[in-house]
Parts: sequence; structure tokens; C-alpha cells
Amino acid sequence: MKSLHLEPLALPFLAVVIVLLFGSAQYANNLGFFFAFWLAALAIGGLIGLRTRLDRVQVKLVQIDSGFANTPLHLQLELSGAQGLWLSMSMPSTPQTASPAAPASIEITQTSQQLVLPQRPRGVHLAGNVRLATRDPMGLLRSERTYPLAGKYWVYPTPHGERPLPDIAQPNANQGQDDFHGLRSYQAGDSPARIHWKSLAKSSPEQPLLRVKQFGSDTTIEPMPRLLDEAQLLDLPLEARLSQLAAWILHCEHHDEPYALRLLQRAATPAGRGETHRQVCLRLLAEAT
Repeated sequence: MKSLHLEPLALPFLAVVIVLLFGSAQYANNLGFFFAFWLAALAIGGLIGLRTRLDRVQVKLVQIDSGFANTPLHLQLELSGAQGLWLSMSMPSTPQTASPAAPASIEITQTSQQLVLPQRPRGVHLAGNVRLATRDPMGLLRSERTYPLAGKYWVYPTPHGERPLPDIAQPNANQGQDDFHGLRSYQAGDSPARIHWKSLAKSSPEQPLLRVKQFGSDTTIEPMPRLLDEAQLLDLPLEARLSQLAAWILHCEHHDEPYALRLLQRAATPAGRGETHRQVCLRLLAEAT
């Protein structure tokens, strides 16, 4: 969608040209006519093509950040056909956000450009629109065009809370230490009694494969996960519960502890850790209602 707007300098400029024309006609001043028509020619020359200047510009969304509420989030754009133009870029405000100040124009010298997203509340948001604007050389008129962006991003709840972490799940005390767990490759010093002779008999004579039986007492016990359960925080309002769960997630990730998340309206996630698991859990918090 394209539009043209008057800049603050337009009306004073028009008033100066009109005064020059009337004054020159009143006093038959050829020099006044010359300046009046010269200024008018400069203005008309700058306005030619202004409306269609943005038609050759194409905008593509490359990347959009998800993050916590009240923190700056960015999106990465790729502009084609804009090299050499002086443009200002902005994200139009929504009824929930304050209207941002008009950005200054910059000369586009590279295709990749970064914009700061308007602050939004917790939830899932569409990328929205980006507005490009350019002015004529004398700053009299502004041409704007709005480009829709395909994409969405998540605003996570602000991590905050003072509740202690839930206890770590305890392993099964009835599990025997001599339970058979599988086979592993033979290592120097292994007891001959634990060699799995059947696997040796089935291996190739040219490349005999010696395997050793492994029992529960030989295996390393994986740390048990914490269950981050929203039901333990029912005495708190919804946003406070989600902020506390977000703080617990960050604590577990910082200490490399496995965890699972269970919300009131959803089944518990599988236990895990790492960036992918963290992102899945935080997105669930952003979508919670």
C-alpha cells in the first residue's frame, strides 16, 4: 500500500514561492520571477518519480527473534532494489503498543538490514508489516509503502520468582545392581568370567570380536530429571506462575540439569536439556492461557 504525505517544510516553501510571485508581479521584478520559477522547478524535479520510487524495492524476512518480554527483539530483512536510496524503515504500531518515533533516513548500501520489533506482551505474534519511506531531495513530500511480512515469533514470560526448585525425581531403589545391561567392547583388565563367548564364536575368524557383559553396577547412572509442574504454583496468578516456570527452566539449563515441563492444559514434555528443549518449553509458556 502506497501513500504520499506532506512534510513540515512543504507549506512554508509553497508560501515563499507564492509571495515571490505576487511580489514580482506587483513590482514587475524579473529577478523575483526568476527565483520563484527556479524554486518551483527544483521542487517539481524532485517530485518526479517519487511515488514510483519504492515500486522496485522488494522486502524479504530473513530471521526474526523470539525472546523474553521487556527485552529488545530484532528481525533481519533483505532489501532488493533499494541500493542507493535514502529510506527510513519502521514497524507500524498496534493498539497495544506505543507509536514509535519516526526514524531517520539512511542510505541503503547493503541488502541486509536489521530492525527492532515493537515491545509486545507475552504470547505468539505475527511479524506484521514494515513501512519504508523516502522523501524528495527538498524534503517537501514523503512517499510511504507498507510491506507485509510472513512469519511469527514468541514472546516468553519474564523469568522471575523466588520459589525453590522442585525436588529431583529419585531413581528406582528396587533396581538390582547386578541386572544385565548389555554388551560392550573388551578392554584390558576385564575379567574373563564376563567375556561373552557366544558373540566371539559368531564373529569372523579373520576379525574376532570380543565382547564383555555389562551389569547395573558397571553403568553410569544418568541424573534424574526435575518435573517443573505448574500445579505446584496454583496459589500464584497465571503470569506469576509462568514467570516462575521460566526462571526454573533457565536455572536447570544453567546447571545442565535435565527437566520436564507440565502445564495445567498440556501433558508433560519429555525430559531433556539443551537449546532445542529449552525453546520448546519456553514456547509452551508463551502460548499458555
